[in-house]
Amino acid sequence: MDLIGEKLIGKELRAIQHKAKYDTAIVFEDGGITAWTEVKVNISFGDDPVIVKDVVWSDEWCTIFFNEGNIRISRLPTALNPECFIYGSTGQPALMIVDRGED
Repeated sequence: MDLIGEKLIGKELRAIQHKAKYDTAIVFEDGGITAWTEVKVNISFGDDPVIVKDVVWSDEWCTIFFNEGNIRISRLPTALNPECFIYGSTGQPALMIVDRGED
């Protein structure tokens, strides 16, 4: 399993904050992802919490699957940013996992 998958599976989605075209924060119960690439959201909100079930990687996307949909984060860098996205943990502030779109 990948590092981000290990941190996210079983966690609850708490918020999605979109600031600009390539500036999105995806907040989970104990951490979050800041993305500077394209983000596609396909989630149905109901009575139950939105929980991460799986994280799947391809050359172009990181797809986070929930019990009610998914979020896809592009792994293709935009502009001059070398990072596509960063995962940060509230329980381990020194932990940062960076994806640069490279295998």
